Amino acid sequence: MTLVLLGVLVLLHLYLSIKISNAVKQITMVNQKVVRFLAVFIPLYLVSYPIIGLIAYLSGFHSIISAFRFGSRIFDTFFTYPFWFGLVFAIQTLFPILIIDIAKAVIAPLIASPIQARINFLYPRLILLISLTTALYSAVKIYIDTKSINLNTINFKSPSIPLALNGFKIVHISDIQADSRTGANKIEKYINLVNSVEPDIVIFTGDLVTYGTKYIPIATEMLSKIKSKFGVFACIGDHDYWAGIENISKEMKKYGMKLYDNENVNLKINNATIGLTLVTNIYSERPDNETLLKLALQNNSDLKIFITHQPSEALVKFAYDNGYKIFLAGHTHGGQVVLSIFGFKVIPSRVETKYVSGYYQLDSMLINVNKGLGFTLAPIRFNAPAEITLIKLSSQN
Repeated sequence: MTLVLLGVLVLLHLYLSIKISNAVKQITMVNQKVVRFLAVFIPLYLVSYPIIGLIAYLSGFHSIISAFRFGSRIFDTFFTYPFWFGLVFAIQTLFPILIIDIAKAVIAPLIASPIQARINFLYPRLILLISLTTALYSAVKIYIDTKSINLNTINFKSPSIPLALNGFKIVHISDIQADSRTGANKIEKYINLVNSVEPDIVIFTGDLVTYGTKYIPIATEMLSKIKSKFGVFACIGDHDYWAGIENISKEMKKYGMKLYDNENVNLKINNATIGLTLVTNIYSERPDNETLLKLALQNNSDLKIFITHQPSEALVKFAYDNGYKIFLAGHTHGGQVVLSIFGFKVIPSRVETKYVSGYYQLDSMLINVNKGLGFTLAPIRFNAPAEITLIKLSSQN
C-alpha cells in the first residue's frame, strides 16, 4: 500500500512539475538546464520523506526510524514538513490545472487560430498564477491552522435540561497528545484558554500522550492546572492504551485525577443530577453489549452524558436509544489535514465514522467530536485547527 501511494504521489508531483517547468520555460529567460534539473529534483525531494522511512524500516536504521516516527527538529525541517507541504500543495493545485488542460484540449480544435494563439499566450501564465497562489495559500494556511487554537461555543437548548442546570458550562477537550511537537508551552496555552471560560466541568475524551512514557508527567501536570468547579473527567484513548494505562493512571493520581474505564460518575448540582458514562472504545478494546447496558441502566440522572474516545456510529445509536442527551468524543482530530477539492472535503476519518468533526444533532441528542490539540502521523493541521468546545446548557422549560 505504501509503495502504491508513493508511486501515485511521485506521478502527481512529476505531472505538476512538467506543467510548471514548461510554463517557466515559455515566459522566462531562466537557463533551460536549471529548469530541467529543478523539474526532477523538486518532486523527488518532496517525496524523499516516505522513501527514507521505507529504506530505514527495511534496513533497520533505528535512529532514522525514531526520527521518522517521533520527530526530530532537523529531520522535520528538511524532510517531514516539506513532504506535507508538498502533499497539500499538489492536491490543491492538481485539479484546477487538470480542468484547464481538459478544457484546452476540448476547445482548441473548435476555435480559430488567432484565438488559439491568445489561449497559448495565457495558458502558461495561468498555470504559474495558480501554482504560486496555491503555494502561498497552502504555506500560510498550514502555519495558521497548525498554530491556532479555536474556542467554539455550542448553545444547547433542550426541554430535557433541568432548570437547575440552566447556564451550566461544559468544556470538551481531547487528544492533547503530548510529544516532541506538542510540548508544555503549547499545552499550557490550551489549558489557559480552557480556564478562561471558567468551566463547571471539563470532559477530556482521551489520548493524553502520543507515545511512550516520557511526556506523561508533563501532560498530566498541565492537565492538573485546569480550574473546573466540579472536576475534570477523562476516558481512555488509543494512545493512552499504547503508552500504558497504568502509567497514566499512576501519574494522574498524584494530582487527584482519574482515568475512567467503563464507569459511571454521578454529580449532584443545584438540585439536579448529571450522570457521566465514560466508555473505553479504542482499537485495542471495544465495549461489549453487556457492559454498555449495565452502565446505561445504572445511569438514572436528570442529564445523561455519554463520553468515549472514538465516535463509533454504533455507540452513538446506543447512547440515543438509551436516553443520553449529550455524546462527546474525539479521536479524529477533525481530519487534521482536510483537503478541499472544489468545496468537497476529503477526510480519511470518514472511513471509520460519519461523525468526524464538530457539532451534530440526532433528534434531541447533541453529538460533539472535538478536534483536539496534538497530531497523529502528520505534524501539521490544514483546515482543522486545534479546538476547545464550550457547551452552554439552556433549559426550555
